[in-house]
Amino acid sequence: MLTDSKVPREWLSIMEDLRVGDIVFVLGASDTGKTTLIKFLINECVKKGKRIAFVDSDIGQTSIGLPTTISSSVFSSIEDLKSPKINSLFFIGSTSPHGNLLQMAVGVKKTTESVLRQRPEVVVIDTTGFVHGPAATELKYQKISLVQPSHVIAIQREAELEPLLRLLSNSFESLRIIRLNPSLDVRARSFEERLANRERRFARYFSRSSILKIELGNVSLRRGYFGGGLPISSSRLYEISKIFGADFLYGEEGKDEALFIVRSPGYIPALVSKVQGFIQKSSIRIVPLGDLEGVIVGLGNKGGFVLGLGIFSGMEEGVISILTPLRDVSRVKTITFGTLKLEPSGKEVGKLSY
Repeated sequence: MLTDSKVPREWLSIMEDLRVGDIVFVLGASDTGKTTLIKFLINECVKKGKRIAFVDSDIGQTSIGLPTTISSSVFSSIEDLKSPKINSLFFIGSTSPHGNLLQMAVGVKKTTESVLRQRPEVVVIDTTGFVHGPAATELKYQKISLVQPSHVIAIQREAELEPLLRLLSNSFESLRIIRLNPSLDVRARSFEERLANRERRFARYFSRSSILKIELGNVSLRRGYFGGGLPISSSRLYEISKIFGADFLYGEEGKDEALFIVRSPGYIPALVSKVQGFIQKSSIRIVPLGDLEGVIVGLGNKGGFVLGLGIFSGMEEGVISILTPLRDVSRVKTITFGTLKLEPSGKEVGKLSY
């Protein structure tokens, strides 16, 4: 944290300007000092007796939660600063917004709504360093449109945020836009440092995990390959397995499409052709079980948030195996698949492309 003598005047001005009900949305590329500014605002609010909520949507370099998630905390005391309590987790399943633009926008909106129910006086929202190009501009614009902040703080080295800021100034009359230069104390972090930070967080989280077996009949699988149809019965899967000589572990069937998870697929294109002719669907996807092993998942209950994270470890007839620190699976109603692959040690070992 910066000493009083190093705090920029602009930061002090922002702090003095904050009023009850304000929502502050912080923008900036990687290594521009977003986190340092936010820590300053949180600490100052607590020192002044203000209750402040933090929405951390930097899914790659999260400050309080877990990588691959949007998290939130509420701070009202020194103890909260020392040991932040996670208010909610919204699962994205990746460390990058690419391919997850809709989920990012919805996640920020729902997480902000969640912390507002805690009645904070101020809310501050951190974002990823994804700021360059039309997709980044549109994502940030839609998030701001959904959240309706009072302030947007843009930390930029040159003019990289100006296309977005111009759009915002033309779209929202009452929005206050504050432009800042990066702090001189900001140190650029290498890819290796960022990766190591994520892996440490994952290692700590999964250090006390065990394999939980969850009956597929009690949950819904979603995202990635899943969610395009209703689950196929075990008797039907057994019939298909017998006919085609492969172990079909799970299946979904929609109007024109079907998905199957198989243990020993053999030659996939030939198997797809045979199954397609048998079940008469225009679109067939057959996924080897091994492709899913190690994929990070969100274990959710009602409302779109997750109780915790897990690592997909296997599937048997009617049962899915998840490595997770959660002990009680009775509240798990959805298993949401991400794209990042992890070892139990927290080491990132690849990504699954759906």
